[in-house]
Amino acid sequence: MKFVPEDKLPIENTPKMEGAKCKCIAGCIFFALTLLPLVIALYICYDYDWMIATGTGLFLYLVSAIVASKLRLASVPKDQRERNLSSLDIAKWYTKYHFCY
Repeated sequence: MKFVPEDKLPIENTPKMEGAKCKCIAGCIFFALTLLPLVIALYICYDYDWMIATGTGLFLYLVSAIVASKLRLASVPKDQRERNLSSLDIAKWYTKYHFCY
């Protein structure tokens, strides 16, 4: 027999996006967190030098990780913060609580 405390709520799943606007916002946040640093680094590599692009890409991935952490703290419920969430899951939680009520 398992002991489950009654005051603990079950863990919620990642919210489902309803509507094209919500899906678009979540996709844009996901793109900005994961692919935008790569796109900017590739542009700098094409336009300037590969060494500058490497440094810029690493710096931008660090900045995107910090931003993802802040978005996670702003939107994921406190009892679920210890779960491993992908950037898309973080974008969905943030979109659900701040744009699509």
